[in-house]
Amino acid sequence: RLYSASWSRPRQVTMLMQCSDRSRNAKCFPIPESLLNNASVQPYVHNCFVTLHEGRHIYQFCVFFKWHCHLRINTLLSSG
Repeated sequence: RLYSASWSRPRQVTMLMQCSDRSRNAKCFPIPESLLNNASVQPYVHNCFVTLHEGRHIYQFCVFFKWHCHLRINTLLSSG
């Protein structure tokens, strides 16, 4: 799901992947740069891992983001 600063709601998106080879055991890596804008302001992407405990369920997410003072504030993620 993409929470873009350009949109008023989050959207489901498909992310490009880079795989080491074509076998079933290939290691695949996401390419979040293909979805995140403003490469001229900040060309690289940060990531962090988030673990959510909800009752007996545990959910793990890898979150990709950009953090730069010249990027637009993302109101979808603001705490206000």
